[in-house]
Amino acid sequence: MAKARSWVRGAGLVVIGLVLAHSALEAQQAAVLRGRVMDAAAGTPLEGAEVAVAGDPARRAISEADGAWRLTAEPGRYRLTVRRLGYAVRVVEAEAVPGGGDAPLTIALTPIVLSLDAMVVTAARREQKLKDAVVETELIGADEIERSGASDLAGVLTTTTGIQLDGGTPAGAGVLLQGLGSQRVLVLLDGQPLVGRINGNFDVSRLPAAMVERVEVVRGPQSTLYGSEAMGGVVNIITRQAEAGEPLRMTASAVMGSLGRRDAALGLSGARGSGGYALDAGLRTVDLAPGIPGDAGTFARRWDLAPRARWTAGSLTTEASGLVIVERQRYRTGQLFRFADNTQLGGRAGVTWRRGAWRLAPVFSFSRFDHLSRAATGPVPVSDSGQRDVQQLVQAEVAASGLVAGGIFDAGMTLKRDAITADRVRGGGRALHSVEPFAQQTWTRGAASLTLGGRVSWSEQWGTAVTPRLALMVRPAPPLALRASLGRGYRAPDFKELYLDFVNAAAGYAVEGNPGLRPERSTNAALSVEWVGERFFGRASAFRNRFTDFIDFGSPDASGTYTYGNIADGTTRGLEIEAGLARGGSRLEAGYGYLDARDARTGQPLLGRPAHSGRLTLATVVLGARVALAGTLTGPTPVAHDDTTGLVTRTRTAYTRVDARLAWSLPWSLEGSAGVDNLFDARLGADWPGFTGRQVYAGLSWKPQRRP
Repeated sequence: MAKARSWVRGAGLVVIGLVLAHSALEAQQAAVLRGRVMDAAAGTPLEGAEVAVAGDPARRAISEADGAWRLTAEPGRYRLTVRRLGYAVRVVEAEAVPGGGDAPLTIALTPIVLSLDAMVVTAARREQKLKDAVVETELIGADEIERSGASDLAGVLTTTTGIQLDGGTPAGAGVLLQGLGSQRVLVLLDGQPLVGRINGNFDVSRLPAAMVERVEVVRGPQSTLYGSEAMGGVVNIITRQAEAGEPLRMTASAVMGSLGRRDAALGLSGARGSGGYALDAGLRTVDLAPGIPGDAGTFARRWDLAPRARWTAGSLTTEASGLVIVERQRYRTGQLFRFADNTQLGGRAGVTWRRGAWRLAPVFSFSRFDHLSRAATGPVPVSDSGQRDVQQLVQAEVAASGLVAGGIFDAGMTLKRDAITADRVRGGGRALHSVEPFAQQTWTRGAASLTLGGRVSWSEQWGTAVTPRLALMVRPAPPLALRASLGRGYRAPDFKELYLDFVNAAAGYAVEGNPGLRPERSTNAALSVEWVGERFFGRASAFRNRFTDFIDFGSPDASGTYTYGNIADGTTRGLEIEAGLARGGSRLEAGYGYLDARDARTGQPLLGRPAHSGRLTLATVVLGARVALAGTLTGPTPVAHDDTTGLVTRTRTAYTRVDARLAWSLPWSLEGSAGVDNLFDARLGADWPGFTGRQVYAGLSWKPQRRP
């Protein structure tokens, strides 16, 4: 028995010895590949990058939140392929060393100059990759928004080719696309329309840049999918969404600058169970007013709050969001101080159901804008004075998409109630109801995609508008896209054009609305060619709009009363060219736009539309700091003409503006920034829609890395 126990002990010692020897041998042979993946342009870690051994795809690692990755291998030299969405693929050589060596391998990835795999939603009212959008779509991403240093959407759009800011009356910064002004460009927030136009102009400076994830711009008439006001195009502002599974994350930023600029923003996002939430809050103040060329006695104060939530259960995703903006403005016209107190409210709730290729998405939304306009001889308004204008839109729609007849079928129905309560509207208030079914079919065969669609819009006031569209895209090679489209657009007359009742006894005139107005209409044809590689992209597009029945004032009658009528026809046509180059941590882009906009009655140019515009931007890294330079050129612009002949009597001179911004990383997830808008202090007079002097600012932000 004793011998047996001795034998067992001896055998155990042998086994332990063999295990220890094998482990020691394995430790001698085992080696580690390790490193970090970084953004070459921003100098920040990249999470989610794939690092794979060439010839052995099963041996791969995914970078963590701090960019770190690790692979186990036998000692030796390996070729690694590094990939991440939105970045150029990079192949590097690495040495596998026992224990991982002393210094990890740093791999810097260059952002692709234009990512065709980025997701967009505006062109088809559903998610699709940018490369699959049959209608040309421009994407302004989070990086571009940050490089602009802008506090509001107007500042973000300033350096985009083909977009001009359209001054409001009396104040505001609207968007002009393809020569069609702010009245005819639809502004959406997460796909839903916003009310808030003052004299037809929607002031995009009201919307904060801090809550925006990206902006999608689709030029040309989009009435087939979006109805009225989309004659010139659509600007869709996509906010940062709440995602399930995302850890709690908080961000904060503060900016101080000249002309009383004080910006503060706070962001919060996270997840709970299968749901996610996000909240953005901000304060923006500046001693300027949007669209007002001077700074004497001006200011704008804005507070904003934007909550969002998303919850997923199986095939159902429920979303809800809100928007609150409180704004106060002051500016001068002549001897009077003007005051505007505005409150913008919005809300959206919807459910998306998916099964296979089918998607059903009912959405309910509302938008409300309360505008109080006052005037006084002093810098403080008189209490209980002024005129109030309250606009409200309630909309219910359902959209569906799926595979039908060998293609993707998109269809839906929109029900609207548009209402206004205003002192200058006949009867004190009005409401209009409309019903708008729409549908489109997209077929893809090989390299070609064809979209055919249409919308029927019915209103109890002005009747029916039909807006068809035909679009074609051909990709002879993956980087090359050829696009062509033909479509109709319309704009319904607004409440003041229909029902305005205004008398200016001191000046001896009056303005009356016209309930018999018809919708404005346009026909658009567009062609474009686009080449997108990893490091270079180029795009050229040509367009022509023929518009009829534009609403304007006619000649006054014998009593001095002006009345709106469908009296203006004309054309806008033009060419837009863009190109970009990315190399290492640098990115260079340039663009040029030519526009010819004319009144059909006189053959003369339309006012406020420059024939030539251009931009040049450079983003690079210098001594670890991110540098951004942006130059914009606005050519000579007609601003006044003879009312009878249409001949231009005054032209605004060309204007060149150069902006510069510097950003650098600091400890504890902090980032510093400093910038100058209008570096060389180029100035224009009262004909320019907005202040043109130099503005200096500096900021500090806290953006902790996401944790896995």
